[in-house]
Amino acid sequence: MYFWRIEELKTAMAARPLSDREVAPYLVVAAGLSSVLWWTPETELNFWDGADTVLSIAVAVLGTLHVYERNGGAQGQHLLQRYFAIGWVVGIRFLAVVLPLLFGYYFLLFAAFGVETQQTTWQEFLMFAALQISLYWRFGHHVRDLAQRSGTAPRPGADNAAGSAAASGAAPG
Repeated sequence: MYFWRIEELKTAMAARPLSDREVAPYLVVAAGLSSVLWWTPETELNFWDGADTVLSIAVAVLGTLHVYERNGGAQGQHLLQRYFAIGWVVGIRFLAVVLPLLFGYYFLLFAAFGVETQQTTWQEFLMFAALQISLYWRFGHHVRDLAQRSGTAPRPGADNAAGSAAASGAAPG
């Protein structure tokens, strides 16, 4: 299981698909972490908490569709193993950058400016929205790179020519 070295992971996955045994740890970790969604904070929820929940669901759905497209869409291969394995490493690397930044932000907010709040603010909502979107953008970047390395992504300029014809109702030529 890879934790940090995304280039090594992409090289290994470009050479051959991962076996179910190799993908299983990523699936188990994803399933375990998804249980965090059931955690309920002990503070009162406000409008921005609700907005953040709705936005998080939308970003997860649209981000997953973005990753699917970056993998080659309907012509892509090995989506699930790429989703779990690449997603895990991108997530770990993302946390390594974001957690110190968030710690610094909250330290300054509380220690330097004396701001204390138990409620989510609109600034936090926007910050977390930007973080979630950037996570999926980086995720899609690495999946696209792997798809191109393994020859499973359409060439630039040829992206989904058949898909756009089907979407418009035209018969493929």
